[in-house]
Amino acid sequence: MKVLLGFTEIAGYYANLKKGFQEIGIDCEFINLTPHPFKYGGDDVPNSLVALIRYCGLKRVSTPRTNIFAKVFWIGCQAILRPVFFLWALLRYDVFIFGFHTSFLKFYDLPILKLFNKKIIYMHHGADSRPPYFDGAIMAPGKGIGIEKCIYLTKKKKRKVEIIDKYADAIINYPPMAHFHQREFVLGLIVGLPLSLDKIRMQDYNNKNNDLDDSKVRILHSPSDSEGKGTPIIHQAIEKLKRRGYQIDFIEIIGQPNEVVLEELSRCDFIVDQLYSDTPMATFATEAAFFGKPAVVGGYYSQIIRDDIPADAIPPSLFCHPDEIEPAIEKMIVDVDYRARLAKEAHEFVIANWSARKVAEKYLHIINGDIPKEWLYDPNNIKYVHGAGLPEQRVKEIIREMVRIGTKDSLQLQDKPALEKMMLDFINSD
Repeated sequence: MKVLLGFTEIAGYYANLKKGFQEIGIDCEFINLTPHPFKYGGDDVPNSLVALIRYCGLKRVSTPRTNIFAKVFWIGCQAILRPVFFLWALLRYDVFIFGFHTSFLKFYDLPILKLFNKKIIYMHHGADSRPPYFDGAIMAPGKGIGIEKCIYLTKKKKRKVEIIDKYADAIINYPPMAHFHQREFVLGLIVGLPLSLDKIRMQDYNNKNNDLDDSKVRILHSPSDSEGKGTPIIHQAIEKLKRRGYQIDFIEIIGQPNEVVLEELSRCDFIVDQLYSDTPMATFATEAAFFGKPAVVGGYYSQIIRDDIPADAIPPSLFCHPDEIEPAIEKMIVDVDYRARLAKEAHEFVIANWSARKVAEKYLHIINGDIPKEWLYDPNNIKYVHGAGLPEQRVKEIIREMVRIGTKDSLQLQDKPALEKMMLDFINSD
């Protein structure tokens, strides 16, 4: 069996998953056609065709929008090369694991893969399946996206999810971002985030920490999107705590390679991940757990996560309501025993459940169709109405405007009348 992972990288997920497959003896390659700014690495360039497609993609992205002719040229080059790439891969691989709604030919390749009895697995990471009206990366005020555009993007995303539902052998997702699915999917928290950090390198990092000021609590925050992660409100919470006399060394990293983040993780006491998360432990918090550093994570999903996820599959973090972010940070500062206990639990959890090898073994179960019943989730059970990267009031404003302009059908929840009603009740709850 030969496995292909493609065609983008999300916080090192696929480079680590490839390592996990290799550890269990599965022939696996990861082809990344989108160069990642944080330099995770670990991808393969098996031939000159892949190298050429990557080059064309890089040129397309780097060409200014004002140079329309060049943009069209590089897009055309990719369009010519992609079918050849697909035919080469069709003959080479048995299992195709796609992330972030990628495919060879804008999903037109999926029925062909099925025709040739290839296994298709789609892994979702949030923004690829989450309704746009729930997504701060799209609809935060600073993004400048209007309601009409949001309605269009919502319809477009629903269509993509429908295609994946139709052709994928298995889907991996998280309930608070899976509103558009119409079939059961594998719970992403049970599969886990593959972790493959070098322990020797971690020891090297820890040897650099002799110059730290022990009189201050060192808190790390590394947002990929400051507005969507709630960074301004996190700043306010930190400043309030400082004014109350707490000695805090607050470190913020933005737009730096992953190596820089890892080094600072080894030096901090704990991290504040984000304010509006719909998962208790995303990649940054997972990396922190590997270093034995606990995480404060804000998110509305903290209120109902135990309704969806088995208790033993919920990773340990201080997962709190966004309005409780300041007392949560304070608790982590003052309760040293709690902080140490949470750090130990988080570290043991990711090592035992989310190592690259463990995650790859779970994928192997999925590939073989050997999926335990408790791994599966029915999207008709979704009750989450808050989204991610946005405060509650902003979500209500967006949905109200969508319903006013495009009726309730613009929410694309016609197949889930109970959830649709829940959404309408939510926006009228003030």
